[in-house]
Amino acid sequence: MECLHQLLKVYVISELQYTYDALRASSPLKKTFMEQRAIERSDFVLDIYRTVTRNNGKGTLTDLYNLHKQLYGEDYLHTHSPLPINMSILDRKALEICNCMLLLDIPDALRFLLTEQVRQIESSLLGLVYIQSLTEN
Repeated sequence: MECLHQLLKVYVISELQYTYDALRASSPLKKTFMEQRAIERSDFVLDIYRTVTRNNGKGTLTDLYNLHKQLYGEDYLHTHSPLPINMSILDRKALEICNCMLLLDIPDALRFLLTEQVRQIESSLLGLVYIQSLTEN
């Protein structure tokens, strides 16, 4: 499940970047869009954890905390602002990983989550282009 681990890393980076971009947004529309994308990324990480632990029959709060530390680091809320990363590149990478994973023999619950993420990422990419065109003019 190396692909899943890579996908989670991409999601963590994009969640932090979307949060940072929401804080810097000059328009309320862009701020709301960025906030929603950050929440989607965070929710997906938690959904994956719940799905994987449900299939294994184990998973404690300590396990979730350790996963969180592994993905986000010890003190991610007090880290410096993320680098200005093109969000469409991160989203396209996540889309690529999701589509690759959908070709694998994975549990149905995970397949459902990934299929939903593909839809969300595709809509995010379209929305990002639209929001940027509105706010740049």
